[in-house]
Amino acid sequence: MVAFRLAVASAVLLAAGLIGVAPASATGTEGACPAGGGVTVVVDFGDLGPGSLVRCAAGTPANGIAALQEAGIDVAGSQKYGLAVACRINGKPGPDVESCAGMPSATAYWSYWHASAGGSWTSSHEGAQTAKPAPDGFEGWAFARPKSANDLPAPPRVPPVRQAGTAVPDVSKAGEIDFPWGFVIGVAVLLVLGAAGVFISSRRRRRREP
Repeated sequence: MVAFRLAVASAVLLAAGLIGVAPASATGTEGACPAGGGVTVVVDFGDLGPGSLVRCAAGTPANGIAALQEAGIDVAGSQKYGLAVACRINGKPGPDVESCAGMPSATAYWSYWHASAGGSWTSSHEGAQTAKPAPDGFEGWAFARPKSANDLPAPPRVPPVRQAGTAVPDVSKAGEIDFPWGFVIGVAVLLVLGAAGVFISSRRRRRREP
C-alpha cells in the first residue's frame, strides 16, 4: 500500500514538472501586426547592436510607452523623470553610455517616430508617454548618436511596411534558452520516491521472514 501511494505521488509530481516546461505566454508577437491587428513597434538599436526589432502590440495602446510594453519590449525611464523619458529599451544603452539619472545626453538618446503602414517615418513632436499611437500604425524608436546637439537624428532603418506572413525574429533575446527545470526536478523526485518505496518494501519482507 505504501509503495502504491508513493507511486501515485511520484506520478503527480512528475506531471507537475512536465507542466512547468510549458513557456509562459509572452506579451506581443514577433513581426509586424496584420492589417487591423494592432500597432507595430520598430526598434532600431543602431550601433548598440545587434540589429532591429519588430513586434506587434495588439489592440490600441494608450500611448507610445504602452505600445512598447504591450509589444513585449522592456522600457526604463530616467531616475528623475520616470517614463516621461525613455532611457533604456531592452536594457540599452548600458550604464557605460547613459546613467539614466536625468535627461539623456543630446548626443546619445532614443528618438521617437510615427508612420502609417507603407508611409514614411515622421519624428514625433510629442513625448511617448502622452502621444497616442495611430490605430493600425507604426511606432518607431531609433538610437541616435548625432555628432552635435544640433544634428537631426535619423529615423529607424526598418521601413514601416507590413509584410504578411513574415515575422521578424527578436534579435535582442537571441541565444536565450529556457531550461526545463520542472521536468528535471519531476524526474529526480520520481527516482528518489521510487527508491524509497523499494527500500520500504524490502524491509517489510525481511521482517516477515522467520
